Amino acid sequence: MLVKDVMSAQIVTVSPNDTAQSAARLMAETEVGALPVEVPGVGAIVGIITDRDIVVSVLARGHSTSTAIAEFMTVSPELCNEKDDTETVAARMRELGVRRLVVVNDDRRVVGIVSLVDVPAETQRAEGLQ
Repeated sequence: MLVKDVMSAQIVTVSPNDTAQSAARLMAETEVGALPVEVPGVGAIVGIITDRDIVVSVLARGHSTSTAIAEFMTVSPELCNEKDDTETVAARMRELGVRRLVVVNDDRRVVGIVSLVDVPAETQRAEGLQ
């Protein structure tokens, strides 16, 4: 099975200059828990933020909701291709200790996010992820 068959289609990204509040609002509107951070006009993925990042790195530390995403994003997120095999991606997530990978196409454009919950249960068991 390929990543494109199980990923969550993701065409919404944020800029490093956007605020924590605008990212949280966008997550609520689009019902996602993670957003790739993309350089506007360039299309390069430079980071990723999660709803947990906003809570732990901004709110819990008493920072303003106007804090720029660049201040708390995970830099250089792990990527995979939409044509990658889910078994390979599950093994990579296990090796890296991450729960999500940004999915790109052959042109390196974001097309989605694959998370551990998207990977079929039998693949997770085979990879020791459950």
